[in-house]
Amino acid sequence: MYRRWPEIFLDAPHQLLPGKPLTVWLLAKDADRFPVRVRSVRFRLWDTWGQTVNQAFEPEARFEANLQHLAFPLPVDGFRGELRIDGEIHVEDRRGRRRIIRNHNYPGIAPTPLEVNLLDAPLPYPSGWRAGELHCHSEFTSDHVEFGAPLALMQQAADAVGLDFVLCTDHSYDFPFWRDDYLEPRDPDENFAEYRAQAAALCAANPALPTIVAGEEISCGNALGENVHLLAFGHPEFIPGNGDGGRQGLRNRPDLSVDEVLERLGNTPSFAAHPAGHKGRMEQIVLRRGPWRAPDVVPGKSGRAVRGLQFWNGTLNTEYGEGKALWVERLLQGQRLLPIGANDAHGDFNRNVWVKAPLVALRQGRDHLFGRVRTLAPASGKDAESLKAAFQGPECVCTDGPFAGLSLENGSLRIAAESTRDFGALTTVTVLGAARGEGAERVAATCDISSGGGEGALRIEERIPLPFARGYVRLEVATARGRRALTSALFVE
Repeated sequence: MYRRWPEIFLDAPHQLLPGKPLTVWLLAKDADRFPVRVRSVRFRLWDTWGQTVNQAFEPEARFEANLQHLAFPLPVDGFRGELRIDGEIHVEDRRGRRRIIRNHNYPGIAPTPLEVNLLDAPLPYPSGWRAGELHCHSEFTSDHVEFGAPLALMQQAADAVGLDFVLCTDHSYDFPFWRDDYLEPRDPDENFAEYRAQAAALCAANPALPTIVAGEEISCGNALGENVHLLAFGHPEFIPGNGDGGRQGLRNRPDLSVDEVLERLGNTPSFAAHPAGHKGRMEQIVLRRGPWRAPDVVPGKSGRAVRGLQFWNGTLNTEYGEGKALWVERLLQGQRLLPIGANDAHGDFNRNVWVKAPLVALRQGRDHLFGRVRTLAPASGKDAESLKAAFQGPECVCTDGPFAGLSLENGSLRIAAESTRDFGALTTVTVLGAARGEGAERVAATCDISSGGGEGALRIEERIPLPFARGYVRLEVATARGRRALTSALFVE
């Protein structure tokens, strides 16, 4: 895959709220090694209704930094539904060789256009609920196979797609190295402090924009001594975790155990990242990675445990099912873990590109897009401290579109669900749960979805008797367009 060119690609938010401007970014990675001049960029925009617009820019910009970008505002007036964007990037290297790049220059994968879903309605979330991306990577993640986006672009993309906050979770094993030379050591505490300072400066300069919380994805040891990943919500000091960073050869044992990391974090909320992941043989052998298991999520010697499980990781695959099964298993045992939905996006605003076979092949998809799956929590504000307090509480909702709400009122359950035409009418609204002592979860109630003018119901609210005197209940919602939401468990005493 080696080319004497920087990685050059276009990116844009995967969806756009009504009234928000559309910006497409041109990014270049490793232009410090392979400088180029961007002479012009030509865009063609079209939607499913046949509306087409062409627009050209001539920035004549030199790209000479490790990670650099340009922003291009594009029109959205007159467009509806799914907007597609094709870009022609005219570049010239330092030898005067010219090249036309369509959308990206990644070898072996198709130069498919960007796709932006233009929403007709605001997101269907109640006032006081804050929506966030809880697992993503900025440019402070930079290593052999992946890198993230500039923090400022993450804040702008979050605003476009409808997030209130972003928890950046950059890899613990990347902070001990320079971003522009991932094999050159540097002071990790200094690097982490710079990261936190950048996030704080963005929040101070743009208080109306989504809050950027500087967190960490910490590699630590499970009960079998395998490397698992823990998401920490905005702690003040760097926590080391170099076991599976790939820079130490086969010296791949964890630096700290899960329990030791939790003790260091204190009251900072933390979540098990993709708990059913890391099962590939090469990951297990070379990086000593493994999944989370029940002994890893119960309180350890320190008396602390993870606050939630991030089992919804951008897509509804087998890892989602296995991670969710672990969550339900712990609920049946009375452990009050939160469900967490996020995307593990490395930039990846519009498409995600990853290494399929090291040094040989790449792959692209739309499974881990920044902000597509988000977690909501009721919070008094969107500052970092209010958000931390919210995730120390008992309530959250994971969703890729609709809202689901479950509460206890005057001895009965109040069920609320809401969607929009962008995400599809409600098709199922199901209460699940178990009485205390039962060994399996079951359907406790289903709500009647009445017709709404031939398009189905977009909002329902019902009250039902408590199905159990003691136990827990939770709510799942699905829509006609395949979107869904699920709530945290409500324990009934």
